[in-house]
Amino acid sequence: MIKKLVVLALVLLVACPVIFLPVVSGAVSTVPATAVSKTASTVPTTAVSTTVPTIPATALAASDAAPKPQLDYRVSLAPNQIWDGTIEYFKAQGFTTVVLVAAQPLPYGNELQKIKQLGMYPILDIEYIIWNGGANKSTPITQFDSDFSMWKQAGWQNVATEGGRSGDLATLKDYFATITYFNCDVCGLWQDGYRNPDVTEMSWEAYYPSEIPSIQQGALISYNLGKPQGITAGVWDKNNANLNYDTYKSLLDWSYSEGVGFTHFNVFFGLGATIADYQRLGFPAIISQLQQNYPPKPIGAWPAITVTSVRQVPNPQNSIVWDITNLGDKEAWVAPYAILHNGTAALSQVNGEAVLSQDAGSSSSAAVQQNDGYGWVRLGAGEEISILSPPTVPTNTTGAAYNVYVSYNNTSRGWLYSAPLYTAVGAKPIPTNFFGLFDYSNTDVVLLLLLVLVVFLTIALVPRLRRKRQK
Repeated sequence: MIKKLVVLALVLLVACPVIFLPVVSGAVSTVPATAVSKTASTVPTTAVSTTVPTIPATALAASDAAPKPQLDYRVSLAPNQIWDGTIEYFKAQGFTTVVLVAAQPLPYGNELQKIKQLGMYPILDIEYIIWNGGANKSTPITQFDSDFSMWKQAGWQNVATEGGRSGDLATLKDYFATITYFNCDVCGLWQDGYRNPDVTEMSWEAYYPSEIPSIQQGALISYNLGKPQGITAGVWDKNNANLNYDTYKSLLDWSYSEGVGFTHFNVFFGLGATIADYQRLGFPAIISQLQQNYPPKPIGAWPAITVTSVRQVPNPQNSIVWDITNLGDKEAWVAPYAILHNGTAALSQVNGEAVLSQDAGSSSSAAVQQNDGYGWVRLGAGEEISILSPPTVPTNTTGAAYNVYVSYNNTSRGWLYSAPLYTAVGAKPIPTNFFGLFDYSNTDVVLLLLLVLVVFLTIALVPRLRRKRQK
């Protein structure tokens, strides 16, 4: 404790404004006040079932062996690459998400349907339209309201962007369920996007080796604010001279060793790169090698239940959040749960307790329905939902990790379970101070402040005592 306080004192004395001001914003932005109580409503009649499902005896055992961490392999493609066979190529390579790079303010409804028909998760990258490398920075974000409405009406629920214009992210949050924020290349920690409360997840542009320290610093901060983290690699020569399998593997390994656990690896084509560029730069071998240690997330059959991310958040203390999407065309019941294990034995189980957020105007049930120890939520066709667990602080964190599962109801195939999706979701108390850069508790901070107060009072009183003695 003494050693920690000494180190912390030095940090505070050198950089008090840097430390304390951001802590306030991080604490406010983690969990919205709209979380719904699990007793808020009753379950309506659905096309799937009129009652909350029951877990059968064949449920996945809590003691199952821990699998390898799984990644969402993404590819950012131009609109024409949805139709020229490129998207099928990447699906065959184990990619699970397509980030469509919007070249014009068009609905891209046909492209969206094609992505979903392949059972892949769709994200619309709108950065070229609204930002364009800063060329549009003087255009008010409100000028794009008609484009946002058009994309939303076409069925796009998830967008990606970069940029730094004031009001962008808050406006996008009014239209779209999730926002992926690209931290631009050679930008260091670009403004405050990585800790902005309206950003749903971060994707770090790893185009140059010199960017890695900034990625590591920002990812630690952003993850501890409850945002999933991932990597974006570029398909062009000048950015890949020193980026290879070893570089990407080391960065992924680092993320899991630090408890962050990157959840996606995105290969960015943009509007000009081709499969020939991808192959010439050696990406087929890079992806193949990465998938041996970080296999792709499974794509489910009907109903196409996809867990887009699982993360541990500091408020309520060390809770887990599941972000779940139904890519199918029928309603389904879903039950997320996570099992904490220490490598040899199951220690505890965490279940969903409350609905944190859901699509506006969705037909999902408004609350988690508890049954047989599992929290079930009715998820409509094409809908997304975020489910929050109760506070959980593992009692034994030595070598511990959460295996994450989602059980869902399928009337045509019985009860199905996804494979475990991650092996390291938190599994240790998240620091709530200093953006998680230092592992100090609130008690440590209070003790330090008392110590600093005593020192200042002592310094202030010593001259007075001396003057009194001289008199």
